[in-house]
Amino acid sequence: MDSLGRSLLLALWLIPCGLGCATMKHSDTARTGVEQLLISSAADRALDKVDFRPIANAKVFLEPKYLDCVDKNYILLSMRQRLMRYGCTIVDKAEDAQVVVEVASGGVGTDRNEVYFGTSEIPLPPPSPVAIPKLAILERQRAIGTAKLTVLAYDVESKSPVINAGYTLARSDHKTWNILGFGGVNSGSVHEELATNAGDVDTFSVPAMASAGTRMLR
Repeated sequence: MDSLGRSLLLALWLIPCGLGCATMKHSDTARTGVEQLLISSAADRALDKVDFRPIANAKVFLEPKYLDCVDKNYILLSMRQRLMRYGCTIVDKAEDAQVVVEVASGGVGTDRNEVYFGTSEIPLPPPSPVAIPKLAILERQRAIGTAKLTVLAYDVESKSPVINAGYTLARSDHKTWNILGFGGVNSGSVHEELATNAGDVDTFSVPAMASAGTRMLR
């Protein structure tokens, strides 16, 4: 193939990429908002599985020293909210409490994976220094938040357990998919939370393509 033919071939492959087959991550802060929501949503789901009714209306000291994970302060405040929801009074010292509540993390973080159908990057024959970029016909990127928490509550006087929930494990997710560079359509638990509570919607979507793509990549 002569140089003109190679140039034409390269141009044909680059056209769909100009429509958006490349994906980029943008953040003005150290962590993206979606990443933080993945963790906080997973933590909320894990804490929702803990039954605080046995210590309702008690004076409670929340012990923070065993919790060592990202977004520790959010998890502690979420626990305080749940305790107050059951009429508990939060005290500053264990000796002033009727019940001590301890919480620890077994794993709090995020993971990402990508699935795509298309062609991999193809280097052009020498002496050309360029390569035909990857072309994803159908692509899905999925970010997952995981929270594994354990909660223990015991009576201050008797030291007997009042709540021994073992561990609670929960996940959240956020998916973005594209078809031939079109889309950037979001789904998953974090997207649903944003749509419900913040009125966030996709600015570009193709419902039929989204439905087909979601079914294929589940």
